[in-house]
Amino acid sequence: MACGQTVSNKEVDKSLLPKSSGKYGEVLVVLDTSYESKKTGEMVRKIFNQMMPALPQAETQFRMSTVHEDAFKSILKRSRNILKLIIAKKRKAKIDIERDVWAKNQLLIQITASSDQEASEILEKNLNAIRAYFNEEEIDRLIKQYKIRPEKDLINELREKYNISLTIPPGFVLMDQSEKGFWIKKEKRLGEHLILQGVSVYKLPYTNDSLFDSKAVIDSRDKFTRKHIQGSLEGSYMAVYSEYELNTTDFNWKNNYVKEYRGLWNMKNDFMGGPFVHYAIVDTNRNEIIHLDGFVYAPKFNKREYLRELEALIRTVSFSTD
Repeated sequence: MACGQTVSNKEVDKSLLPKSSGKYGEVLVVLDTSYESKKTGEMVRKIFNQMMPALPQAETQFRMSTVHEDAFKSILKRSRNILKLIIAKKRKAKIDIERDVWAKNQLLIQITASSDQEASEILEKNLNAIRAYFNEEEIDRLIKQYKIRPEKDLINELREKYNISLTIPPGFVLMDQSEKGFWIKKEKRLGEHLILQGVSVYKLPYTNDSLFDSKAVIDSRDKFTRKHIQGSLEGSYMAVYSEYELNTTDFNWKNNYVKEYRGLWNMKNDFMGGPFVHYAIVDTNRNEIIHLDGFVYAPKFNKREYLRELEALIRTVSFSTD
């Protein structure tokens, strides 16, 4: 971020703070409501109401609510994610990022500006960074939650066989495995509806960069799922939904190059389908590409947070150096 940014982790006695409130993916915007219909409000909506890529139904990246500063009291101050905007004449433009101000596990981004125009310009300049800060905070919270009660036996079994470590939360079971990889799943029911979250991991030799091309990744994923992830009907198996163009991005994570793919899957010869997020990561110690894939089946329900949970699980990966 820019504009006199400060990042603060003030020394406070966290044991005295209440737990933060709200659901994953929720952001509270504290703003003089007269600015909601102006440029500042428009830019705030652009940050949080951007559509999540590669979902079968339209879902925003966050669920945003707005409150006037005069009403920002009591329980609202315990919100997990807060974007606070202070707009007043002669105020110096700046961005402050703080954690655990009024509650535990809380992220506060506070933007100060002298006018609607200046506030909107700050938001526009830092649009992606603000969105990323809140997303990364949610991922980190999930990872911390997974570490509280991990599936230790399953984690150890997979680490010994594949030299890959994942922090697997309760409820996941091993479904199938081979020399190259495995997949695990977690199921639950809400009423009559089944919700399924799956994670597959498989390794391929890293011979050239073309293995990161979309076609190569789709082919490798389809080859793995056809063998290991079948549906309930005979001859059914999971495959990438080819009519939907993959959403791709790349970034550096823990000093590893990562190519991220988001798309839709369907079950050939069956009626299941849903979104997936796929990481292709280079393990330089073994000269391999590690493919980590999280997929969701949740008909009748929003899928954003189920997919974010799997992305957090994938991001716990580490490779043995033995």
